[in-house]
Amino acid sequence: MSRIVILSRAGEASLPVAAVNALRLQHEVAFVQRTDAPSAAQAVELLRGARVLASTNVTLPALDPDLLDRLPHLRHVVLYATGFEHLDIDGLAARGITVTTLPEYATNAVAEHALALLFAGATRLHLAHDKAAGRAPHDVSLRGVEITSRTLAIIGLGRIGRRLATLARGLGMRVVGVDIDPAAIARAQADGIPTMTHRDALGEADLVALTASTIDGHYPILGAPELALLDHNAFVVNVGRPVLADTDALRVALRRRELRGYAVDEVVLDPSDPLDALLIAEGRVLQSAHSAWWRDEVLARGSQMFARAIQSAADGAPIHVVPARSRAGLAAG
Repeated sequence: MSRIVILSRAGEASLPVAAVNALRLQHEVAFVQRTDAPSAAQAVELLRGARVLASTNVTLPALDPDLLDRLPHLRHVVLYATGFEHLDIDGLAARGITVTTLPEYATNAVAEHALALLFAGATRLHLAHDKAAGRAPHDVSLRGVEITSRTLAIIGLGRIGRRLATLARGLGMRVVGVDIDPAAIARAQADGIPTMTHRDALGEADLVALTASTIDGHYPILGAPELALLDHNAFVVNVGRPVLADTDALRVALRRRELRGYAVDEVVLDPSDPLDALLIAEGRVLQSAHSAWWRDEVLARGSQMFARAIQSAADGAPIHVVPARSRAGLAAG
């Protein structure tokens, strides 16, 4: 029998009822409902004796060496998330602790969100809404472009990037891809996605989608030198982490009209800053506040996948384990 501690905002409701009952038949299960991460002292108490820690990123305590020294029984961490760049995978592996993620629970939703951001930037739909509500300058232009037949460069050919390619090609877009992981390139080419160098893809792109993972030493992947390769009418969308793009360089390019628009699934510009506020008011920046994954279907799917991952870890056969020293590609989850 393993002791399992599950931290989340939803508490016991984060798992299907049948899954909770199945876990409790074989293991000691404790649900802790929180809206933030526990402190180190709180974590020591909550996780005392725990073999499995399951958590969302919001409620995950800082798994630093000091805390881990005080959790000698911990062997598995199960994240209700795709990204894991905030964890020291190698350090955890050295202690015999596996990390499980949910690599596929939000793939389609995030790819659809990237497409929605592309459409919004091209049609200026968000600006039209703001203008109708009186929140945009009366003289701002709503003129947009069509995206069918335009070239989309997808930077990061993991699950999300490849799914986005399928959606975009279905709309008649020409898609090219970029990645530094040979395996990701091979999978993309098998899907019929032509691949290019980073420089060549940006030189041909009308639209750019950042769908890459965040890998130490490999970001930003869109900075001032890369932005200079883009046509001044290009649009960029970022459904990866904000650090994939140099926000300061983007500000400069947008203010100089060297880039037509930028959409990011986060909040990176400050509406209280006059210059940032102007870019937002003109509709040249669209910020979707990390909402790409927030879908009915994702929540239902994620609940099932989270339960299966927890059960597997508790049974000593974890699935979707992040391998140590795995951060060697751009491919997103």
